[in-house]
Amino acid sequence: MADVKSRFSELCKLRYRDQAIWFMNGFWNAGINPEEANTVWDYVKHFVELDKMAFDPKGEDGHELDQFWSAKFLEDLNSTLTASERKDALRLIDQDNNGKMSCIEYLTWRYKKSPEAVVNAPQGDNTAAIAAAQAKVDEVQRQLADCEAKIAAQAEAIAAQKKAIADNDAAIKQLQQRQDELAQAIRDLQAARDELERAVEDLKAQEAAFAAKMADLEAKGKGGGVAGARALNELAQMKTEDPLPLRRAKITQEAAVRRVKKQEAATEEAKQEARKQEAALEETKKQLEDAARRLEEAKAALEKAYADLETKMQAAVDELEEIKKNPGGGFGAIWWMEREMFEVDKRLPQAKQRYDHKKPFLFNPGA
Repeated sequence: MADVKSRFSELCKLRYRDQAIWFMNGFWNAGINPEEANTVWDYVKHFVELDKMAFDPKGEDGHELDQFWSAKFLEDLNSTLTASERKDALRLIDQDNNGKMSCIEYLTWRYKKSPEAVVNAPQGDNTAAIAAAQAKVDEVQRQLADCEAKIAAQAEAIAAQKKAIADNDAAIKQLQQRQDELAQAIRDLQAARDELERAVEDLKAQEAAFAAKMADLEAKGKGGGVAGARALNELAQMKTEDPLPLRRAKITQEAAVRRVKKQEAATEEAKQEARKQEAALEETKKQLEDAARRLEEAKAALEKAYADLETKMQAAVDELEEIKKNPGGGFGAIWWMEREMFEVDKRLPQAKQRYDHKKPFLFNPGA
């Protein structure tokens, strides 16, 4: 009895799936059949799901649930049990008395088997062939993971390409805006220069008129008399202050100079912004080309990965069919590997799927 307890305890330390396979191997057609095996599959998936929520999650590599999650498992899958009944059930299930529930402990209780029957359950005489087939199925699953990583890389490349296209469109719009601003700045600069030219001409005319009047007053002042005195007095006033028209012409000319300088600065700024946008557009163009290249690389890598997956899936199928031709037990393991292949197939693009996933998994133990 001590030996049975020790061996059962060792079985409890196997991964959830391996515990289930041991049980299914041993009780195939003695409580476990192809249809019931689907239920065991669901049990294992629920063990894994709850394990991932535990304090120290191990997921698929786990082997037992603590008391809290064990109770949650029974609550989810045996909802007719009361809280008190669940507590009693957990005491019966926990064969190694460690306060936890392994998958094989649950199956032992669920299918009303004894620990002795479980540890002595026949595993078949084809374990080497099953191990070889499992190696091929494991390779298929690794290849699937590689395919899914490639899909993620492709999605990333597509996202990068979309971003690059959006950046390119934005850069083109910004460049057009800067070019429009530059064109307006050039027009404004020309208008300011035209205004300055007019102001300069007006100022020259006013200065010429001012000089002519001063010359006239000087001539009249030399003539003497009242008229000469009046002329000299007006001349003195003109020398102390410009007349209003001349003052206005100078102010207008100075304002025109300031506007020209301002527009020259604005024009230069618009030119610099346009140059920056042209550089940004060139960079975005490179990003677009890089994104397109990465997308093509991702597509090619994905197609190769799918081709490798198809080859490996066929090798695994052939290995399993060969085992079926020479049965030696181990139907639980064979069923499990075929179900794993079914699940792999489900994750493929529909055009690449071998199974009709509108229908439940159907296991044919005979070849």
